[in-house]
Amino acid sequence: MSVSQRAFGGEIATPFFSRERVVAIALGLLAVLLGVLIAHDVLFPPAASTTSLRTVTASLGSVRAAVSGTGTVAPAAQQNLSFGVAGTLAEIDVKVGDQVKQGQVLAKLDAASFQSALDQANNTLTQAQATLSNTESSNAITQARHSLQAAQQTLSDTQASVNLTNQQDAQVLSDAQAKYNSDGCLNSPPPAVCTADQQAITQAQNKQATDQLAGQRSINQATAAVTAAQDSLNSQVTQRPNTIASQQAAVANAQLAVQTAQKNLTATTLTAPSDGTVISLNGQVGENTSAGTGVTAQAPGTTAPLPSSSGSTSSSGGGGSATSSFMVLGSMSGMQVIAPFAEADAARLAANQTATVTFDAVPSLSMPAHVLAIASSATVISNVTNYYATLVIDRVDPRLKAGMTANASVVVQQASNVLMLPNSAITHLGNLAFVNLLGRDGKTQTRQQVQLGAAGDQSSEIVSGLNEGDKVVLPQLKAPTGAGARGLGGGGGGVRIGGGG
Repeated sequence: MSVSQRAFGGEIATPFFSRERVVAIALGLLAVLLGVLIAHDVLFPPAASTTSLRTVTASLGSVRAAVSGTGTVAPAAQQNLSFGVAGTLAEIDVKVGDQVKQGQVLAKLDAASFQSALDQANNTLTQAQATLSNTESSNAITQARHSLQAAQQTLSDTQASVNLTNQQDAQVLSDAQAKYNSDGCLNSPPPAVCTADQQAITQAQNKQATDQLAGQRSINQATAAVTAAQDSLNSQVTQRPNTIASQQAAVANAQLAVQTAQKNLTATTLTAPSDGTVISLNGQVGENTSAGTGVTAQAPGTTAPLPSSSGSTSSSGGGGSATSSFMVLGSMSGMQVIAPFAEADAARLAANQTATVTFDAVPSLSMPAHVLAIASSATVISNVTNYYATLVIDRVDPRLKAGMTANASVVVQQASNVLMLPNSAITHLGNLAFVNLLGRDGKTQTRQQVQLGAAGDQSSEIVSGLNEGDKVVLPQLKAPTGAGARGLGGGGGGVRIGGGG
């Protein structure tokens, strides 16, 4: 048995550097090292490198916002037009086959009776307004108002006079007291002149008290006169409330009659809602024509049917049905797109807004278009409220077929050659907007408030707070750990945004 294997009592002793003890010591040292590294990172964090900043330069460009809808191509073959009122045809300004422009006069009804109705409605309105005006500004009311103004002026004059008297009395009393003091009347014994000085003080005090009492009495009387004049005016104004209310109602009814008469007179002239070709006419000069009736389940602004619109109702820009319409106008644009838009997007649509349309069946084709009309009533599709809009395709392409799926992007807001930043660089706090402005040294950052103008999908207009060429720090991306994180930090190079948003 070796020395290292000796043990007390004849038993073998465990070596000091056994495998178990070596493993325990190594684990302990590793734990201490990790603790030191963690403490160092917490107490002394590495400084952020300016080269990791992602910046963008404020530059001139276009800000653009668009809304999208997916619909169906439909032939814009015809629009059924009718007069808004019934009457006698006075003139027809076009013939079948004519090319017409939007807003061009197509035909007119005899407007004599409608003009007469408008004149009569205007006369009735003028009379009603004059009656109401006379009642509201009668002589009694005018006199009462004059009396109130006079009473208010008297009160103002009385207050001014009383104030002046009080100031004069106070000055006399002050002068008497000053003379009393200057004559040495406070000495003992007082001079003989002090008796007269004391009498002068007493007289001044008595006059001051008398004038104050009389002045307050005059003010009270003038105030009472103002109150009485105000009560008289109130009585004059309110003694005929029922008459005034009745006359006001007569004016409102007369105004409504004028609006109706004007609308009917305007409806005697039929104008082209869009460019097109006259396909048919139903009537001759001298014949009577009836007012057009609306067509259900049609796209807004056209007679093209809504896709899958069975049982639904939408506004119609055309007139009645093909059998009752006065004129059928063919669309020169050839094709239209009828697409539903979500209610939030539909609220931003307006007639004549520009759009771009693409087609699933012809991927390489992109056509310019414009909004013709938006439905005034909603259509529920898959429990979602939508509003149909009709877009006129501005060019004709033989590849387009009815029923094709069309994707419309409508520009609802656009500003060109304006100072702009990407939306990701702008922070919003309530109604305020801020950016992190990078200093000239390329290191310091300043929180800068900016005023925004047009808001686009990708960028926004900067009205004030920045100059062209200013660099703004973008929010830092949190890179994932591992080898893939190396390419996400950026290299400090700025990103210049100068195109449309």
